[in-house]
Amino acid sequence: MIKGCQKKIIHITNPKSPYFEEAYFVLKRGGDLGGVSEADMVKEALRIADEAVRSVKPKAIAARRSRAFAVAVGAAAVSLIFGIVMLFYTVSL
Repeated sequence: MIKGCQKKIIHITNPKSPYFEEAYFVLKRGGDLGGVSEADMVKEALRIADEAVRSVKPKAIAARRSRAFAVAVGAAAVSLIFGIVMLFYTVSL
């Protein structure tokens, strides 16, 4: 059991995000918070959360594009092989 431990936490609820429902930011111990308002800390936490959401989208889109490209290349290769086999088959008749 821990006694006397205290952490400062910023809790943000963002139902608009498709990726997360809420986020918790734990402030550093002994950090210099002089001159920093609570509103500034919340703005920074929101900026970090928005940046995380933006960084997820391009990776998901790139993964879908690479899968679609792989399927197209595979279909083209199978079509080419089928065409060559059919060409040899018709020539041999």
